[in-house]
Amino acid sequence: MSSTEHNFSGALAAWRDINLSELQKSLDAQGIELVDNQKESVVGRKALADKTKEFKKIPDEGKLAAFKGLLKAYQTEIDNLTKRSKASENAFLNVYKVLAEAPDPYPLLEAAVDQTVKVAEARELETELRRLHDENADLKRRVNETASIETAKKKAEVKAEQLEQTMEDLINERVSRKENELNATYDEKLRNYEEREQDLHRQVSLTTAQLRDLRMSNDTNQAKLLDHSSRQDQEVVAKFAEVDMMVADLERASSRVATVERRNEILRAEIEVLRSGSDTSDRAKSLQAQVTEYEAELERTSQTLEAQKAAASELEAHIKKTSEDFAKEIQKKASEIDTLRNRLKQYNDYDEIKRELDIMKYVEFAGFDDDIDEDGDQIDGYEVGLQLPNPNADKTNAQQGKSLEALLATKNKRLLEELTKFRILHSELENSLQAAQDQLSSTGADLEKQKALNEKLENDLLSMNKHRTNGDITPPESSDVLTGLDLGRKADFSTRTTPIPFTSSADTSILPIVTSQRDRFRQRNAELEEELRRQFQIISDLRSEVKNLQADNLKLYEKVRYMQSYREEAGSRPVTSQLDPLPTPAGNSTDDLGKYRVRYEEAMNPFEAFRGREATRAYQNLNAVERGVLTITRAMLSNRRARAFFIFYTLALHLLVMYTTYECTTTSGTHLQKQPGPYGP
Repeated sequence: MSSTEHNFSGALAAWRDINLSELQKSLDAQGIELVDNQKESVVGRKALADKTKEFKKIPDEGKLAAFKGLLKAYQTEIDNLTKRSKASENAFLNVYKVLAEAPDPYPLLEAAVDQTVKVAEARELETELRRLHDENADLKRRVNETASIETAKKKAEVKAEQLEQTMEDLINERVSRKENELNATYDEKLRNYEEREQDLHRQVSLTTAQLRDLRMSNDTNQAKLLDHSSRQDQEVVAKFAEVDMMVADLERASSRVATVERRNEILRAEIEVLRSGSDTSDRAKSLQAQVTEYEAELERTSQTLEAQKAAASELEAHIKKTSEDFAKEIQKKASEIDTLRNRLKQYNDYDEIKRELDIMKYVEFAGFDDDIDEDGDQIDGYEVGLQLPNPNADKTNAQQGKSLEALLATKNKRLLEELTKFRILHSELENSLQAAQDQLSSTGADLEKQKALNEKLENDLLSMNKHRTNGDITPPESSDVLTGLDLGRKADFSTRTTPIPFTSSADTSILPIVTSQRDRFRQRNAELEEELRRQFQIISDLRSEVKNLQADNLKLYEKVRYMQSYREEAGSRPVTSQLDPLPTPAGNSTDDLGKYRVRYEEAMNPFEAFRGREATRAYQNLNAVERGVLTITRAMLSNRRARAFFIFYTLALHLLVMYTTYECTTTSGTHLQKQPGPYGP
C-alpha cells in the first residue's frame, strides 16, 4: 500500500512539475516560430534556386568567378539549415526532458479507477453493515419483547392452573353430592385440561424452537454481514423465511387466543351454573373478577399480537423495498462497470502506440548500423540500443533499448562530426580554389610579362637582322642590345642547370636565351595542365559527392514521408495530437522538401517505372552490335573529354577526306593534261 501511495504521489509531483498548460503554450510559441522560419526558408530557397539557375546559364569561362558567390550562398543556406535543425532538436529535447521522467499514466489511472470502485463498494458495504446492525438490534429488541410476552403468558398459564386447581377444589368440596351427575362433565373437563396442557407444552416447545431459530437467524445474519456482497440474495431469502416464521407464530398465537376464548366461554357457563347456588356467590364473584382480569390480559395479548403482525408487515415491506433498492444498486453498479470497461477499451491501444514509437525510433536512428568507427569496425544497431520492436511484445516482455535522449545525443554527435568533416573539406576546397586563383592570376601576370619580353626580343632580333643585312652591326652594339633585354626579370623562374655559352656572334648569344625561355614556358604549361587536371578531378569528386548527398536526401525524405504518415494517423486521436511525433518542417526546409518531394514522386511515378521497363526491354531486344554501338555512344557522350576528342577526330577525318579528295582531283587533272592526245600534240 505504501509503494502504491508513493507511486501516486510521485506521479502527481511529476505531472505537477510538467505543467501541461504552460508546456502547450510554449509549444504553440515554438510552432509559430517554426512557421516563421519556414516562410523565411521558402524565400531563401527560392533565392538560392534563382542563383543556381543563373549560375547554370553563365558560360564556362565565367563560372569560376561566380562559383565563389554561389558557394557562399550555399554555405549560408547550410548554416541556416543547421540553425533550424538545432532549434528543432532543442525544442524536441526540451519537450523530451520534461516528459522523459514522467511515469506512465495508464497503470496509475487503472489503479485509481480500481481504488475508486473499491472505495465506493467499501462505502456501500459499510452503509449496508450499519443498516444490518440496526436491524439486528431491532430484532434483538423484538426478541426481548417476545420473551417478555412469553413470560406474561407463562404467568397467565400459572394463574390459570392455580385458578383451575382452586375451581377443582371448590367443585370437589361443594358439589360432592352432584359427583355422579357431573362425572362425565368433569371427565370431559379433565380431558380438555390435559389437551390444554399438551397444547401449552407444544407452545412451550414451539417457543423454544422459535427462540433457537431466532438465534440461528441472528448468527446467520452476522455471518452474512461478513460476506454481504456475494450473498445478498440468500440474506433476502432468509429474511423472507423469518417473516414467514413470524407469520406462522402469529397464526399459532391467534389459534391459541381462540382456544382460550372458547375455554373462557365454558368457564362462564360453569360460573353461571355455580351462581345458581347461594353458597357459592362470593366464590363466583372472585372467579368473575379473575375471569375479567384474564380477559383484559387476553385483550392486551391480542393487541400485542396485532402490533407484531403490523411490525411483521412493515418488516416485510422494508425487506421488499431493500431488495428492490439492492436490485437497482446492482443494476447501477453493472452500468458503471460497463462504462468503466468501455473507457478502458478506449485506452487499449497503449501497447500499439508504444510499438509505433519504437518503430519511429528505429526508422529515425537506423543509420547507426551503417556508420564505421575510428578503428574501422562496423557499429551494430544493437550496441546503441536500437532494434526493431517485436509486434507481439506486451508490457511484461517489451524490448528495452537505450533512451531516446541517448539516441538523439549519439545521432547529434555523429551529425556534428560529419558537419565538421564537411566544413574542413569545404575550407580546404576554398583554400585550394583561392590558391589556384592566386596562382592563375600570378601566372597570367607572368605570361603577360613573358609576352612583352618575347615581343621585345623579336623586335630586337628583327632590328639586329636589319643591321646585319646593312653591314652596320658592331660587337659593342650587340652587347648593348643584350643589356637592354632586361634579363633580370627571369629570376622568378627555374634556372638552367647548364651554363649559357656566350660567343661573339649575336645568333649564338640569343638562341640559348630563347631556348631556356621556351623550356621554362613548357615546364610552366605542364604544371598548369597538371593543376587543371587536379581541379577537374576535385570538381568531378564534388559532383559525385553532391549526387550521393542528393541520393541520401531522397532516402531521408522517404523516411520523412513515412513518419508523416504516422502524424496524419495520429491527427484523429485527441490526446496524441498535442504531441506530434514529427514536427512540421520549419524555415528554409520547405523548398528542399518540395524539391525532394518532386524527385521522390518522379521516382515513384508509375509512368517513369513503365518507361524504365520499356527502355530495359528495348535494350535487351538489341543485338550485340547495336548494344556495343549504344554503349560506346553513351560512354562518349557522358564524358566531356571523350566528346571533345570525338569532335576533333571527326573534323580531322573530314579534313583528311577532303584533302585526299582534293589531292586526288589535282593529281588526276595534271595526269590528264600531261597525257598526249591520240592524234599527237
